[in-house]
Amino acid sequence: MNPEPSVPVPAATTRQTRKMTAQAVVVSVVLHVLFVLGAAYLTIIVVQSRQKMMFEGKKNPSIPAKKLEHSIRVKQMQKQVRKPQVMQRLVTEAPSKVALPQMPDMKTPDIKNMRDTPLMGARAGSLGGLGGSGGGAGRGLTGGTGYSDTKFFGENVRTRAIIICMDISPSMVNKGVVQDVTQQTVTMMEAMHPGTRFNLIVFVDGALAFAPQMVFATQENKQKALAWLQKGFDSHREGNRPGYSGSTSSEAIRLAAEMGCDTMFVLSDDPPYLKTGNMETGVEIPDHQDQILAFVRSIESNTGRPTKINPILYKPFKNERGEKAKTFYQTVARTTGGRMKVIDD
Repeated sequence: MNPEPSVPVPAATTRQTRKMTAQAVVVSVVLHVLFVLGAAYLTIIVVQSRQKMMFEGKKNPSIPAKKLEHSIRVKQMQKQVRKPQVMQRLVTEAPSKVALPQMPDMKTPDIKNMRDTPLMGARAGSLGGLGGSGGGAGRGLTGGTGYSDTKFFGENVRTRAIIICMDISPSMVNKGVVQDVTQQTVTMMEAMHPGTRFNLIVFVDGALAFAPQMVFATQENKQKALAWLQKGFDSHREGNRPGYSGSTSSEAIRLAAEMGCDTMFVLSDDPPYLKTGNMETGVEIPDHQDQILAFVRSIESNTGRPTKINPILYKPFKNERGEKAKTFYQTVARTTGGRMKVIDD
């Protein structure tokens, strides 16, 4: 069979088909664009209509500055402090071949005589005179280790190291200063703690001390000091400075300050004066009082510790000399933070 002959398609039909296809494509593209725009619009509306979710973290607990600083310091100290280490010891029972040198003797207060220490007995008592064995802590127990709360000529004293400086010039001895100071010293020592140190110094134009250095207030030392006071003094031999004459507390104050006392009592009835040579032909040192005041002002800077000087004008003269003595010793007391006391007849 012969194939059928193909029918030619008219050119107008072909152009119409192509046109319709292009229109369909354009319409499809437009519809897709509109669909995308609509979807985006709906998405924006939905997202904006929802409430925003807010998340808030918990606030850190506030710690006061002082507590925080203390906590930091404690942690720093814990880091710095080393923990104790347990060391293993090697012990042998074999005798050692090494011979150690003999230890030197160390002088310490006699425990047998420390009857008024809080560990030995807390009952207050009396010195019982020079031959007695009594003694008590008294008010010294309230002062802490080494401190004593006591009295001297009615003045309250809190001290760890006290020195009494007494003028034994003829005028003072005749007025009865040795007897009064002995009585007041008994009262003072009854309340002194055995850990407190003390000394006694007598002076005319020089100075003489009971002991080369301050001693502890043990019962034995108390008894020796009272016996030293009661033996009496010769003002022509004791408390004098060779080559000088007069009546001055200069050397006594210097000696007491060098011993390291924190409290000093100075008893006199005269303003200090000093001559080079004897009383008759000697030449008086005009700035002697200024020298004493200059030394008193320098005690703390030179020794590194304050020293209160408490002057006691013992039955001073009722004249210009007595007034000058009050003025001078008032200056000494004010300079060192002490107190001046006047004992009249």
